Amino acid sequence: MQRLAFALALVLGSAASLAAQAKSGDRPVTTKVTLDKTVWPDEGPRKWAPRKTESAITANDLRTRLYQFADDSMAGRRIGELGNWKGTEYIASEFKRLGLKPAGDNGTWFQELPFGPTGFDAAVSRLTTGTATIAPTADWIPLTPAANNGLGSRMSTTNAPVVYAGRWVDNTPLDPALYRGKIVVFSGAPGAGGGGGGRGTVNLQSCDALPDRFGARMAAYSDSVTAAGRGSAAGGAGGAGGAGGAAATAAGRGGRGGAANARDTRAMAAGAVGVLFIGLESMPAATVNGAFTLRGAMQPAMVEGPGGGVISAAAAATLFGKAADQLAVGDVGQSVTASWGYEWHLSKTPARNVIAVLPGSDPTLASEYVLVGAHNDHVGTNPIGIDHDSARAVNWVTRRQGSNDPACKPTAAQQQRVDSLIARARSIRPVRRDSIMNGADDDGSGTVVLLEIAEKFANEKPARSIIFVSHQGEEGGLLGSKWFVDHPTIPLDKIAAAHNMDMVGKGRPDYVKFGGPNSVQTLGSRRQSREFGDIIDSVNATRSEPMAIDKTWDVFENPMNRFCRSDQVNYVTKGVPVTYFSTGYAPDYHMATDEPQYIEYDHSARLARFIHDVMWAIAVRKDRPAIAGADPRYPSCGR
Repeated sequence: MQRLAFALALVLGSAASLAAQAKSGDRPVTTKVTLDKTVWPDEGPRKWAPRKTESAITANDLRTRLYQFADDSMAGRRIGELGNWKGTEYIASEFKRLGLKPAGDNGTWFQELPFGPTGFDAAVSRLTTGTATIAPTADWIPLTPAANNGLGSRMSTTNAPVVYAGRWVDNTPLDPALYRGKIVVFSGAPGAGGGGGGRGTVNLQSCDALPDRFGARMAAYSDSVTAAGRGSAAGGAGGAGGAGGAAATAAGRGGRGGAANARDTRAMAAGAVGVLFIGLESMPAATVNGAFTLRGAMQPAMVEGPGGGVISAAAAATLFGKAADQLAVGDVGQSVTASWGYEWHLSKTPARNVIAVLPGSDPTLASEYVLVGAHNDHVGTNPIGIDHDSARAVNWVTRRQGSNDPACKPTAAQQQRVDSLIARARSIRPVRRDSIMNGADDDGSGTVVLLEIAEKFANEKPARSIIFVSHQGEEGGLLGSKWFVDHPTIPLDKIAAAHNMDMVGKGRPDYVKFGGPNSVQTLGSRRQSREFGDIIDSVNATRSEPMAIDKTWDVFENPMNRFCRSDQVNYVTKGVPVTYFSTGYAPDYHMATDEPQYIEYDHSARLARFIHDVMWAIAVRKDRPAIAGADPRYPSCGR
């Protein structure tokens, strides 16, 4: 009931104002966009007054939607947070306004995901001896449960003696008679490694030393060179180092020498009630400092086994009365009382897919669906603001594909260009501090194109039904699409074809190889159904505004892991024919500069009309695209 009251308050206070844009008066006669003096060649107005949308797919409709959906007030739309909740409320209100039918759970527009804050609460986590309290963060942190290493979700023990068991990841058996009912202490910790685990300074490479990754062919070549280098280095190095936090290290996603991936369940097998690792000083600073920070996650399964933690050398000396390097296997120290738990609860602003259906007009074909989707989330806010135009200048010159390209040290010529761009910006407007990751292109653009396509179809009568899925949590690991295909609200085998749109707001030739005002990148159109790809090409060949389709990313090498990074992957795993549509990466990708004024709205509108026409062709044809089966030469994406 508390959550319901909270939700109603938010609806009245925020989301309703977003929905009201559709009723805010007549559309002006002119569509001319008036600009102040701009800094960037792709820059539009900073603000856009909402206007009434129409059934046709237009650039101004997209502006009306996106300037609200990716506004600063949405705080980056991170999954589980208020801004994202407001965004999904807006999408549902638009579906309702357009006369679509709810297709979520229990007759609603929504499909809630079991997502919420997860982690350890510092206020109730304790590690004490009979004489002292060991300070959290400074001298100990809990470890995220990891079944592969026998570390459980909770630690709860009173006056249990500690016993030293030597090095972690050792094959020496532990005698249950010595360790049962006690806390086992190892030297070495999951995720710890030489060199301070990432505490040192960062040395940037020179930008001219980095490989050219512009375009699919060059990205594939760069990937192959990098993979070859990793293969050579792996000969004696174990695994790649990682700094993914306590959760990542304990779960096997990082750690030098393969420590985090190693299976060492000896303590659990010996009947220990807890496990402590000596090695806090060697863990990454981010891991230590973030150990008690709650993070959003899907509801985790309870992991049985003794709870685990990492202690400092000073804490070890307190427990055993001597330095850690003087310990011998079997040494018994003080008794310890320990209590902590890896807890989870549902977010107050629930993470949710938004799903609607337009029923088909043909009694025979209406039981089949043409699906179109885009993700509604982005990555929230940054803890530290940066100067907006300065950041854009650096990325414009040195990171043409945004965060896909590593930060690097500009050459003298590049630095001169950066300084020139910043000087021009300062001559036009003052510094603007920016910490909000608006996600206008990623994937606000796909979301508003989804709504435009929905408004177009709402005034038509396709034979097959059309299902619109606004996916949640793509940035968190393709969570919403995975939840939908695992808990479908319609039979998956009734989906004739799926269309996923992610980043459909850029595409300039200086951003994208083979870019231009009609460009679109497609991936996956022939992976499950060769006929699906043929339909797309046929529709394009007969349109009055054909698109320039770039298929160079749709290759077996999967450059930059491109196909595996968006929601189409989860449909592939269920045998659903799916195509991924995008206009490509840009300097604003996963940057605070990804804002509505830098979107190519006319380009997005053309692409939206094209995707609508492809969907229409599938919706009215006699037979659905034939399934040929997955092509094993394409990547499976580990799913």
